[in-house]
Amino acid sequence: MEIIPMMRFLAGMFLFSLLSASASAAESKPNFLVIFTDDQTFRAIGYNNPEIRTPTLDRLAREGVIFSHAYAASPICVASRASVMTGRFPQQHRTVGLDTASFLPRVESGKQKPLPAYLSGAGYVTALCGKSHLGDPRRYGFTAGKEHNDITDRQSLAFATDFLTQRGKDQQPFLLWFGMRQPHIPLRPEQKWLELYPQPLSIAPNFREAPLKESIYNQGLPGQAYYRDSNATGNYKKAASGPPRSRETIQDFTLAYYATISHLDHQVDELAKQLQQAGLADNTIIVYLSDNGYFLGNHGLGNKITMHEESVRVPMFFSGPKLPRHGVTCDQLVSSVDLLPTLLELAGVPRPEGLWGQSLVPQLTDPKRPLREYVVSECVGVEGKPGQGHRMVRTDRWKYVLTDVNDEALFDEQADTYELKNLAHEDSQRETLNKLRQMMRQWMTVVEDGHAKPPGE
Repeated sequence: MEIIPMMRFLAGMFLFSLLSASASAAESKPNFLVIFTDDQTFRAIGYNNPEIRTPTLDRLAREGVIFSHAYAASPICVASRASVMTGRFPQQHRTVGLDTASFLPRVESGKQKPLPAYLSGAGYVTALCGKSHLGDPRRYGFTAGKEHNDITDRQSLAFATDFLTQRGKDQQPFLLWFGMRQPHIPLRPEQKWLELYPQPLSIAPNFREAPLKESIYNQGLPGQAYYRDSNATGNYKKAASGPPRSRETIQDFTLAYYATISHLDHQVDELAKQLQQAGLADNTIIVYLSDNGYFLGNHGLGNKITMHEESVRVPMFFSGPKLPRHGVTCDQLVSSVDLLPTLLELAGVPRPEGLWGQSLVPQLTDPKRPLREYVVSECVGVEGKPGQGHRMVRTDRWKYVLTDVNDEALFDEQADTYELKNLAHEDSQRETLNKLRQMMRQWMTVVEDGHAKPPGE
């Protein structure tokens, strides 16, 4: 064996042994509890925003590693979930927008192998409860589970409790994927969660009653000026019906959104207690993230789909006694396609070939260790086809957006965190713009993007 591959092999074995130290033979593989929320923007968690009450999530995050700059591979539910499960971008796995029907045929034909199939093959009991959005989870690798339609996640919590109780008895290594439906609309929080919050709540500096008529804000098909929100029923319907939305309407909706997340936080506390009661906490790694972000009137928008931070950036952390570091933050640029290679490495499963995503195991040991120069996201919208829609490149300072109709945007994320000033046409930023264009072209080549490439070579 050559020296460099041998060194990488030994380093990987060291990290795995570090995570497995003091474990019994039955605990040689770590358990995974993935809590995957729906439509939770990165500012909607207590450690990023003191206005929102999430004491359990804040505690778990402090007991592990926070990834402060985590981005969805695609800021729309189905495409995002397919990317997390396969470790690939939408134009690679071909499940784009809300095209649920395309996922299972590609898995069952052998064209895609999802995360649970890898872990099931490595001796894990795998189960999904809550929202799958990709079809019957047992058809794409989970050994147990079902899709629950309860928007309060109570049915899913009951399933998870039973599953963890059984794993406490048989001590088999497991992956439990808890696909929470909260805080997706319709929002129906109980009064006790609403009462946690003083009113009125603050509104972000980039709030607008309606979006500007520019392609970067389009949430529909290319060339449209369409601004989407799902048809909500029940409480807060007006806030979810589309622009224009008044400041008071957004404050009312934000109250319900935060209250729903506080209820979610309480349910995570019940899960954490169940891990303790079942004797599983010491050997379980909790992973927390969301499928995409959500607009709360930012730029005049609701929902997600565009490449703004509120839409594409999500909260994410790893937690558990088995981690080598606790109470630290990693500021490296992380993608949701990194989850599959990370869990596989932690489980001792070989990395599949052809993945753009990177294992985060080195960052769990050393949060300051460099990971990548840039992260990417793409989204075709609800009814779009591969190659349509928006895409972005995000570095530690800059964001470059190529819109559905080839308009360009450049934001300085250090000086303009709310993305209010497009610098793409500033002569002083020509060098930066060209550098990010080249990054975009590189990524588009890798994923065989059907969209027209940015100007340049």
